[in-house]
Amino acid sequence: MPTLLLTIMTVLALAGATYAVIRLRRDLRLLARGTRVPGEVVDLRPVTLGHGPRTYHPVVRFRTPDGRDVTATPGRWRQTPLSGAPGPVTVVLDPARPTRILVEAPGIGTSSVVLPFVTLLGVSVILLVAGIVAYASLG
Repeated sequence: MPTLLLTIMTVLALAGATYAVIRLRRDLRLLARGTRVPGEVVDLRPVTLGHGPRTYHPVVRFRTPDGRDVTATPGRWRQTPLSGAPGPVTVVLDPARPTRILVEAPGIGTSSVVLPFVTLLGVSVILLVAGIVAYASLG
């Protein structure tokens, strides 16, 4: 039983860490090679985590270089949520998939993709350590 628990915890931790690294690399590539267009935050979806300052996932409206109007959100775990009010932003988009975006808002820039990576990687490490501790105490 302890070996099964350790195996499950290890697989989950490695899957989380792998996903975090892949996601960070993909987002850094988007920041480096993506097309930047002006956009506007038209809605803010509240993030309900903890008791800290209220943050939001932005819903952004922008026009692609080929003229299509798109409304999209960076999505959960793609970048740090915003804390400000709706307004103008710079949208970094993948021209092949224009709903895959990152937002460059005043005051946050593009470094906001690192925090979700560190958080997911931290959770994965905690999960691995918890599995090892459980294995040691049960085995």
